[in-house]
Amino acid sequence: MKTPSNSWCILPWVHLFACEQGFLRPCCMALEDKDMINRDAKGEPYLVHDADGVKEGWNSDFMRNIRKQMLLGERPSACRRCFRDEDLGIRSYRQMSNELFEPYIDEVVAESSDDGFSSLDLLRSIDLRLGNLCNLRCRMCSPVSSKAMLNEWAHLHSISTTHPQLEHLQKLDWFSREDFWQIFEKYAKHIERLHFAGGEPLLINQMFDFLERIIETGQASKITLSYITNLTVLPKRIFDLWPKFKRVSLTTSIDGYGAVNSFIRYPSNWETLDKNLKKIDSQAEHLNCSDGLTFNLTVQAYNILRLDEFLEYAASSFQHFGRPKLSLLYYPEHFSVRILPAELKELAVSRLKSFTKRFADKWPSRWSGKQLDDLLSTIDGVIDYMMETDRSDLLPEFRRWTDHMDATRGQNLLTIVPEFSPFF
Repeated sequence: MKTPSNSWCILPWVHLFACEQGFLRPCCMALEDKDMINRDAKGEPYLVHDADGVKEGWNSDFMRNIRKQMLLGERPSACRRCFRDEDLGIRSYRQMSNELFEPYIDEVVAESSDDGFSSLDLLRSIDLRLGNLCNLRCRMCSPVSSKAMLNEWAHLHSISTTHPQLEHLQKLDWFSREDFWQIFEKYAKHIERLHFAGGEPLLINQMFDFLERIIETGQASKITLSYITNLTVLPKRIFDLWPKFKRVSLTTSIDGYGAVNSFIRYPSNWETLDKNLKKIDSQAEHLNCSDGLTFNLTVQAYNILRLDEFLEYAASSFQHFGRPKLSLLYYPEHFSVRILPAELKELAVSRLKSFTKRFADKWPSRWSGKQLDDLLSTIDGVIDYMMETDRSDLLPEFRRWTDHMDATRGQNLLTIVPEFSPFF
């Protein structure tokens, strides 16, 4: 693949991303801090739901500087998560995006200018985080992505639920406004990929209404739909709408097998989730997603000791799901695998290496080649990241958060991962 430099990513030229609050950012990997928000000269964020937000933000100083750095082979700070993964040998979102949009590389390079300007006519992909309405309270999450986390978050950070920022997060409803969807429809005329996440996107009726409008325009057969979902719900409308699009890609966020997932992704029910996963798998061809199903697991202190159980479940239970994507948790740092005491790190490494050796000739054929190579390389990267630095100084904060959530949710970590007992 020929690109202008080793740090180049096609996304700033062809992709529009808006986070849960409607702020424009370079992409979904640039969610770590406020410095990665696309802002105007006054410091105000460009908003996807403002009439001129997309037009003005597309070639803002912020975005043009990112493009210029990439053309020069520099690593923009907004892209550090991808480069951190790559340095660990983990296939990054940047690399996957360059492969996904490879047919447009020559056109984009030809249109690129040294000052970082890019034509909005090149827009081919839109990624929207549709607010923070969610039915789960995942332990590593925050009110930005799930308003159900507000009370716990306030307590753990010793702030009032009436704090202005929390009150703002309680009212994220920009996606429910009809004028937003009218604005959005204008920019969706030439796109080929439309991605939704949240919150939980399958809870958003306005999203389904918009899909119906796309179908009415005759565009649907040219557009690939993509989702990140917890799949705790299966709305009936998907069975009517999804088959009318070119293709559907579905990534299910799942953070462990059985009780481990229910513990982390509270209050999800494993039996319901397993039933929904198998229903999607059995009807993949009708739903137009037979080659677009996968899992994303956020590797963290809570699940690293049970990662082998999930990998075996994913490899053995389905006909269409591709290899899982393993995403390292970097924030909140007190949930990172780096906080584990040395003996638990060694146990995790032993279990993962034992599993990959035992499963060497049992991987499903659909994962052969690059998919399997990527998975095994990612497992090695997870181990390297975990062993590289000792952050056991964060164990007290890990215990504090765990104890509070256990108490308010009626759960107990030690019944799920008793290996933690000596440290509690």
